[in-house]
Amino acid sequence: MLYDPIRKKRVAATPEERVRQKLIAQMIGALQYPKGLLAVEKKLGACAQLLPDVDPHRRIDLLCFTPKKEGLIPLLLIECKGEGGDSEDEAEKQLLGYNQWISAPFLAIARPNGIKMFWKEKEHVRSVLFLPSYPELVASL
Repeated sequence: MLYDPIRKKRVAATPEERVRQKLIAQMIGALQYPKGLLAVEKKLGACAQLLPDVDPHRRIDLLCFTPKKEGLIPLLLIECKGEGGDSEDEAEKQLLGYNQWISAPFLAIARPNGIKMFWKEKEHVRSVLFLPSYPELVASL
């Protein structure tokens, strides 16, 4: 069992959960992501502006918000994959599908061997193989 500091409970130590908890520890530690702005394993319908075709049973892995004058807005959506998880193409397709409803400007896929982050700059998709700090992401909005 692993302790999830966001959900404040112990969770099964599945391969995906190990990736998620390692990332959460890094995010709230060295990368300065505010714990109160992270959502873990939330139903998609609870995180999105509900559109008629949202499957209410699908769950996002990890979502970071940022405060703006209009309230909290999505900043970073992360899909976590354990060892032997979906292929890169399948993981990207799932992440992009979730982001149709979330509309986060930054996206990432986390795996046991690292993370790949994406964002759109004009007409191009850019990516890096690390997760920037929370202040860096907020400053780049």
